[in-house]
Amino acid sequence: MNWSREFSNTELFYLLSFLAIYLIYFVRIYFISKKLKASANSSFLKFIIRGLYFGALSLALLGPSFGITEIEARSTAKDIYVAFDISQSMNAIDVAPTRLEKAKSEILGLLEQFKSDKIGLIIFNSEAQLIVPLTYDHESLKSSISGLKTSLLGTGSSDLNPVFELIIDKFSSAKYPNNHIKNCLIVTDGEFFEKPDIQLINQLKAQKINITIYAVGTQIGSKIPQFDKFKKDKNGVEVNTMLDIKQIAEISKKTNGKYFVVNNQKNEISGLIENILAIKSSELDINQQTVTYNKYSYFLLVALVLIIIDFLLTVNVLKI
Repeated sequence: MNWSREFSNTELFYLLSFLAIYLIYFVRIYFISKKLKASANSSFLKFIIRGLYFGALSLALLGPSFGITEIEARSTAKDIYVAFDISQSMNAIDVAPTRLEKAKSEILGLLEQFKSDKIGLIIFNSEAQLIVPLTYDHESLKSSISGLKTSLLGTGSSDLNPVFELIIDKFSSAKYPNNHIKNCLIVTDGEFFEKPDIQLINQLKAQKINITIYAVGTQIGSKIPQFDKFKKDKNGVEVNTMLDIKQIAEISKKTNGKYFVVNNQKNEISGLIENILAIKSSELDINQQTVTYNKYSYFLLVALVLIIIDFLLTVNVLKI
């Protein structure tokens, strides 16, 4: 028989303390019954019963296991690049507190659903830059996401082509098996001033890179805070930035992907998570593992029967 765990020193201390106290209690009952010239046989029987079910409960806590078998274990995972749009329009306040801050908060929560997957971080506006390579170190990744600001890449406008080029390059440079699953989640407000290159889209399809867009903003839009004023165009007119849902829908269609929206009235983060989870994971490794069966329930059953007997058994300390 094997055990899945051991008692810690603290647990042993409390266990032995309880046994010592109960033993003192039983000895006290025994001597009282002797002074009263009564039989202590029933108390002695209860002491044995309680000792047995207490021992059975203790053994159940240790996770007793026996019986060996072999199972086929498959190691699966996803590779996901998260690409954050950090153009100036992501500072818009039509989504509280800003588009960028709202997106960061939602993506940080999303990471909790993909703890076993490798995730990388890309930032972009008119250029794209890899900030965190694919990694299992999600704490470091969270720290990088929390520190994102629209000033990290200058003042360029949003363009998806640099993102597509970068992820194609990163997935191409690594030696992946044919069945490896490749994903890119793009977080953006959809104000693209350059149309996606059809050749890049074809390469995405050829490499089977799944594209998902998380669109943040509203179609009513808002102004863009800049210092203590609002951003103006070259003619001195305050800029109003709007979520371009039509363009996002077109890009999703061309890349055979999907898009999900977040703003103050609507949040499709659950649909986004379900969509990524639904994408089949890559089978990284297949091996045989030897496992044993945890039989703690047998010991619990024995303890339950003994507890019932203890409850039904009466003790006569003094007969009149």
